[in-house]
Amino acid sequence: MKEFLAAAELELGMFVAELDRPWLETPFLMQGFLIESEQQLAQLRGLCRIVLIDRERSESRHLRAKVVAPNPPEPAPKPTERPLTMVSQAAPTDFFQLLKLLKAYDGGASEASRGEAPLFAWSVSRGVGSVAADECEPEPASQAGVWAWLRARARKLRRREASPEAAREGGEGIDADQPYPIEVPLEQELLAAAPIHAEAMLAVTDILRDIERQVPPDLGRARDVVQDMMHSVTRHPDALLWLTRLKRTDRYTYDHALDCSTYMMVFARHLGLPQDRIATLGMAGMLFDIGKLRLSSRLLAKTAALTPLEYDLFKTHVDSAVQILLADASIEDAVVEVVARHHERLDGSGYPHGLSGEAIGVFGEMAGIVDTFCAMTRHRSWRRAVSSQQGLEALIGLRDERFSAGLIDQFVQCIGIYPAGTLVELNSGEVAVVVAQNRIRRLKPRVMVLLANDHSPNANPHTIDLLYDPLVPGRDEAYRIVRSLPERAFGIDPAQFYLA
Repeated sequence: MKEFLAAAELELGMFVAELDRPWLETPFLMQGFLIESEQQLAQLRGLCRIVLIDRERSESRHLRAKVVAPNPPEPAPKPTERPLTMVSQAAPTDFFQLLKLLKAYDGGASEASRGEAPLFAWSVSRGVGSVAADECEPEPASQAGVWAWLRARARKLRRREASPEAAREGGEGIDADQPYPIEVPLEQELLAAAPIHAEAMLAVTDILRDIERQVPPDLGRARDVVQDMMHSVTRHPDALLWLTRLKRTDRYTYDHALDCSTYMMVFARHLGLPQDRIATLGMAGMLFDIGKLRLSSRLLAKTAALTPLEYDLFKTHVDSAVQILLADASIEDAVVEVVARHHERLDGSGYPHGLSGEAIGVFGEMAGIVDTFCAMTRHRSWRRAVSSQQGLEALIGLRDERFSAGLIDQFVQCIGIYPAGTLVELNSGEVAVVVAQNRIRRLKPRVMVLLANDHSPNANPHTIDLLYDPLVPGRDEAYRIVRSLPERAFGIDPAQFYLA
């Protein structure tokens, strides 16, 4: 049984489970320990106001009632200078602590990710928890078959959401209708995904630098990292979404490449596509805009409306991208096709070939939807970014005009009402950020509270899982989301709370 105590009430023999501050800001570098000395007591009382103790792991005299003697208390872990590389360390359970840990290690993550050993002892190895291609629902070969297949999956999803049993364990258990059940906690997958994201950024940098230098890009590195990204997305899609949203470079072309790659794979995972197809679409998303490197920097940086001539010139970036890709003999035809069609539109208003309807193909339409959404939700030189909700609303307004209604609906369902990273206001008056979606009960995500009800910053933000209807302190009312908020609402600085 766990209980919160004032630090002044702590005694020798109590097992400390949680502190009211990140562990990395204390001498206790390992999470969870038995108080065995007066020095530890003095340190705890000097650093903390409130401490969570675990009476079942404490010495028997601290148990509240007579129970079967507990297992011997675990020995206090020995501190180490760099806990990140310890084989025995457990993944942090405090989400804010985890973000600070990732930020602190961010500088060396890309180098460590090249080694044979995992960066973190609890990282998930490639393929763990994933589903082989032949275990997924088979992908139809014909265009008509794809649409029938999507409609059938939509019916299954609706039945699953209507089932009361579907919300068990947060709706993230194994489901026969979901080829990629979430099998690892978000915190664990974030640690596995961090070096993958760093490596992906290096791969994108290499590709774009080669194109700027008029050198054929080496796509081998990108192909390998996309495989790792695919495995991460299939294990838990919110991890890479968090990293792509919060670890921004403020270089639109670089950020957009990773955005599109990640969202393409998350979308494909949601549709239950086989893993090889997920990786193909992720590779295509990374390469959508490589042709823009052949355009003048003046044209790309222009903030005013383009003239008809400039717009015609701008549209050539798609053909340029296709030419660059075709020069690589190892590139998949499917990747080239998706890149070539990501600006085509259902009503024939797109470019470069003005394709319409089924001629674009499902994957070409998926690319167009993802490219449009990612472009709207990133800051540009000529306009500010919109929120995820505003982006989704804009896409809904394009149903059966620029994009097929069925795919738009699937994408909205994939991204969710409150995507990871969305700022929200709670009925308590507090302001929080969505940590992870609940895949079944979409109105009850897990959130991290950034601002108190007087909108003052929380020095150590805590998480609340709305799925379990926790009560607002001092009120007989469960927490709920009142509204979503735009970026930087109430002056929130992502660099203060997140990884940016």
